[in-house]
Amino acid sequence: MPVLPTLMTLGNAICGLAAIGLVARVLPIRGLEVADAAAHAQKVTEALWGAGILIYIGMLFDMLDGQVARALNQTSRFGVQLDSLCDVITFGVAPSFIMLVFALEVDFVHLRVFNGIAGLFTLCAVLRLARYNVEAEEDTGTGMYFSGIPTPAAAGAIAAFAIAMPKINELAAEESTRQYGQWLLEGVAVGVPVLTFILAALMVSRLPYPHLTKLLVNAAKTESSDNKLAFHHIVQIIFAVILALIMHELAIPLLFCYYILGVPINSLFGRVVKKDEPLSQQHQNIVDHS
Repeated sequence: MPVLPTLMTLGNAICGLAAIGLVARVLPIRGLEVADAAAHAQKVTEALWGAGILIYIGMLFDMLDGQVARALNQTSRFGVQLDSLCDVITFGVAPSFIMLVFALEVDFVHLRVFNGIAGLFTLCAVLRLARYNVEAEEDTGTGMYFSGIPTPAAAGAIAAFAIAMPKINELAAEESTRQYGQWLLEGVAVGVPVLTFILAALMVSRLPYPHLTKLLVNAAKTESSDNKLAFHHIVQIIFAVILALIMHELAIPLLFCYYILGVPINSLFGRVVKKDEPLSQQHQNIVDHS
């Protein structure tokens, strides 16, 4: 058993379990009065932020374990299976717990609806990872696109809203930005469950999501039309950096939403698929990934 890659993979699982524990400890119960509502709200915000950060640390472990295994020539079927099992915890279960914290602030929708969305997200993450395990042996690793949104990206989108909560609460507390902050608080309470439902569907879809790193690294080796595509992604990255410098934590969920929703919207309006070229031919280099 490869020791170092396995430890990094288990580090991913530990991050997911810790995120679940943080959120579960402060998970509010609808209709339950607390002695100090303000203090409880602060604890919830801190727990959400911590859980979001832990998911991102888990993403880092998930990215590095495979690279370390390949560098040490220690890749194995065991590692693939273990990686997916740990991904279920960090990218399937933990985001569902985070979503429920947001959803419990919405009192005009029955709680069972949100429980169903949480379960659906986790199940779709399991299906996405199972599909990856089946198709991993055929994957050459040279594709420039993911087939469906990867589970880490889906989890990262939900975690992004959790990380942004301290900033949103700060805006809601300031006199000059109180109305804007309250609007954001109400918006994310409804928006995060809706986004979670959309993410569940996108994980099991076959929509081509760009692998930005590979597109940029291989830009010099591609034809001119692909270079234009790479340049397009470079412009998007520059825009993302500028947005992050201006909006700080609030930029993270916006950028994730742009990446997540841009592909289905463009596909819907025919901007991704050429008029006379089927999707299967245009994206022959699609790669599946967890």
